[in-house]
Amino acid sequence: MDSLTGKWTFTEEFECGTDKGFAFLEQKGDLIVGYLEYEECIEDEEPFMVRQIVEGNVQGHTIVLKGLEVMHPDGTPILNYNLDVLEGTYTHEKKIVGHSYDSEDVCGVFVMTRVVGDEL
Repeated sequence: MDSLTGKWTFTEEFECGTDKGFAFLEQKGDLIVGYLEYEECIEDEEPFMVRQIVEGNVQGHTIVLKGLEVMHPDGTPILNYNLDVLEGTYTHEKKIVGHSYDSEDVCGVFVMTRVVGDEL
């Protein structure tokens, strides 16, 4: 499998909204660290920017990322934000496709596509 290190577009649809932005991942063996930075649009609320620090692992073509910390891109905390768990598969199209859930069982579907020219 290709290294997952690099910049990826990130889109997610969940029960009450959408996320759209980027994932920045670094793979070292089976370990992945990085962050997701995206605009979160929740029904009937103002959109806001999120940076969620993640870590996880790769086993075969299966990727699991767990949110560790969340903040605005400028570093200020976001209170009462439920961290995500993202479980995905690296596909033959070289995308990461999967589902997410948080502590309140809000579920979503996400797709990550590598930014062209950012392969390692």
